[in-house]
Amino acid sequence: MTARRTLGAGPQAPRSIRASQADLLDALPEVRLPDLNELRSRGVLGAHPATTPTPRRILGAGGRAGEERE
Repeated sequence: MTARRTLGAGPQAPRSIRASQADLLDALPEVRLPDLNELRSRGVLGAHPATTPTPRRILGAGGRAGEERE
């Protein structure tokens, strides 16, 4: 049988912290997500594909909008 050991307290952070409070802490690592429009302008990403609207389903009817049921 293997012996268990405690992992310790970890970083000294408050016990309970809300996301809005965490945004204000400088000690937390920051992750900057790239701006998609910036990446497209630099040529990293292709143009934003135009999506065609899909027909909506009628809830509970089992068919598509505009279709008549027999």
